[in-house]
Amino acid sequence: MSNPEIRKTADAIPSVIAAQLRTLVAVGHFAPGMRLGQTELAAQFKASRVPVREALKLLSAEGIVEHDPNRGFFVARFSSDEARQYFRLREMVEDELLATVRWPNAQELTELRSHAKKLEELLDEGNRREWWDRHQAFHLMIFDLSPKKVLVREAMRYWSLTDRYRALVPLPRRDSAERRIVNKADLVQALTDQDFEALRKVRAGRRKAFEDAVLEVLRERDL
Repeated sequence: MSNPEIRKTADAIPSVIAAQLRTLVAVGHFAPGMRLGQTELAAQFKASRVPVREALKLLSAEGIVEHDPNRGFFVARFSSDEARQYFRLREMVEDELLATVRWPNAQELTELRSHAKKLEELLDEGNRREWWDRHQAFHLMIFDLSPKKVLVREAMRYWSLTDRYRALVPLPRRDSAERRIVNKADLVQALTDQDFEALRKVRAGRRKAFEDAVLEVLRERDL
């Protein structure tokens, strides 16, 4: 008889590998168009080829990875047209989702402030990889305030698809207009004040600033 705990762990491995690959793509470790060899990835993640292949299939379904049956898996290339579409979808889903969130309680606000502070410290250190993971977790904390979990999943999916473009934009270590775009203080304040209009406005402004920065780089590269 199979052990259900072992089965549960085995089933989780592809999603764990996929999560790590998302981060590596987002921080630019794997460049667009780069081939993702299953043998090399299996060695890197200390896993067999089977969960690695399943992880790559998950990312292929998400659009982060492209699969050529004859050549293998590759990091999806960047495209201005694709980026605009993903940002538009993200805007529609996030705005719908934010309208359904409840206001965080005192403990949740404390956690959000702690996350925001840590994100600033990671920027000061230039720690791009941990910043990206915590940045994703921060937004998930806010989205999870909504009971609409299908919207939450879709919002995070589009968030990942646009955030892979973040590899194009340097993360600012010092105070600047670019640094203020990724600062979370105004977002946490809107949640503290229970001000939906401010929450929507801050999110829309930061998202648009990120989109503009991405599209500017893509234009410069004729992509």
